[in-house]
Amino acid sequence: MEQQKKRTHLHQWNSCRLDRCGSVYILTLTGEGDHRFNPSSLDDILAALTVVERSPEAGALVTTNEGRYFSNGLDLKWVQNSGSLSSLGVIRNKFEGLLSFMMKLGIPTIAAVCGHAAAGGFMLALAHDYRFMKNGRAVLYMSELDHGMNMPRSLMSVIRSKLLPASLREVVLKARKFTAPEAFEYGFVDGFYDDSAKTVEVSIGEAAKLASSKWKRESYANLRAGAFPGVIEELEAQRDPYVWPKGSKL
Repeated sequence: MEQQKKRTHLHQWNSCRLDRCGSVYILTLTGEGDHRFNPSSLDDILAALTVVERSPEAGALVTTNEGRYFSNGLDLKWVQNSGSLSSLGVIRNKFEGLLSFMMKLGIPTIAAVCGHAAAGGFMLALAHDYRFMKNGRAVLYMSELDHGMNMPRSLMSVIRSKLLPASLREVVLKARKFTAPEAFEYGFVDGFYDDSAKTVEVSIGEAAKLASSKWKRESYANLRAGAFPGVIEELEAQRDPYVWPKGSKL
């Protein structure tokens, strides 16, 4: 079976690495930190996705993580340390570009969430077609309400496209922290497993099954865009600015 094939290392960046297991490409957010998104890390991830997009052998993508965090979202401390709130716009352009790129990939995508995924990290997981999660203390959490932050319609479009109304209320308007079994119950996680190794193993196996269909990339990307109408357009239009309200906390 394809999921039993040897994993081959392809590329390494400061923030991530890219491996291959048969026709399944595996993007891992590396290190023991919380994998915050800043210009450098976003450039690394986008470079990895570009390799996948340009590889005719790539039949599916699995994105996962090392350490306790899948991702803790945008690196707002980087924005503060930059000395200019205009830096938030820099991250916005790169992050929304990453989400758009992910949702335009012509192959199935799976997020193997092996740690906490908060705010932008949660959004990155939602931008994938499927999500599998490690059971335990890790949570999925949209933190904007608790931090007094606003959210542009571009990012809200990603969330709305992947959550049912009851889930949307809990995620956005209650800032509820979802464990793996709770996220599975609410329908935005497709399975959960006892440890990271099993979560990744199952994700690669499911990705291999999807890749074996060898669907045309153009058709897959077109149908995904139609299934979640308007999301890519909102991400690329950037109709309203990021707003950092006075008194917001990190």
